[in-house]
Amino acid sequence: MPYRTEIATPAGTSPRTLLAGGWRGEVGTRNACLSTLSSDALSLLKPYLTETALREGSVLWGMTKPSSDVYFPTSGLISIVLPVSDGAFVEVGSICSQAAVGSFFDPSDSYTQGVVRIGGRCICIPAQKLFLAAKQNSEIENLMNYCRHWILKQAQQMAVCNAVHAADARFCRWLFQACERMDTDTVSVTQEMIASLLGIRRTTVTLIAQQCQFDGLIQYRRGKIAVLDRARLRAAACECCNVLARQHWPSTQMLDANASKSCEQS
Repeated sequence: MPYRTEIATPAGTSPRTLLAGGWRGEVGTRNACLSTLSSDALSLLKPYLTETALREGSVLWGMTKPSSDVYFPTSGLISIVLPVSDGAFVEVGSICSQAAVGSFFDPSDSYTQGVVRIGGRCICIPAQKLFLAAKQNSEIENLMNYCRHWILKQAQQMAVCNAVHAADARFCRWLFQACERMDTDTVSVTQEMIASLLGIRRTTVTLIAQQCQFDGLIQYRRGKIAVLDRARLRAAACECCNVLARQHWPSTQMLDANASKSCEQS
């Protein structure tokens, strides 16, 4: 399980109480999905929200490790990977601060693993508490549905991507999406890890990275890749960047739904 950190609090105040009282401003950065919820919806969740530090490499769930929590990242990146017979794994989706992941489906029947690929922090809630709140509030129900749809959409698109797109375009797609979703131009990831996630040879990734660096798109050293020209990186990526672009993120979908609802009520 992820390492739960202690939060400095006044005497007699528990970390959970502090988080419940005002996590949105005082504790870490915000998760975009949670930030779209109204005060009424948030009030149903706040008593059960805790802040969690996610260590790089931590396995959040898997076939032999069912998940009982839902994770709302505020930083870092969680990969949803599918193990294959030779002990390797291929990424079928990733979650950053624009969504949530965890026990949305039957936690006892998961064929995927949730792995912290880039360390960070998240807001965590027991899945049962989230399900109960969703029955009482349509905003929370919509949040869960949007996040479920996002996970499925990524898995479906990655199936197409891995089958038909060239390795260099997939490399650029993965790196661009990581930067866009984490809102950064520097990604702490090794070439070996990217090769594993994309299901290609490390030597292939090395050659691609060398060419991208020669072309002035990136600069890499010691487990960090700095993107020098995000626009050109996207242009070099496959068309999956369009299918999985910002307008399809759960947080964006929720904001659009809220805006439409406000227009209807006015």
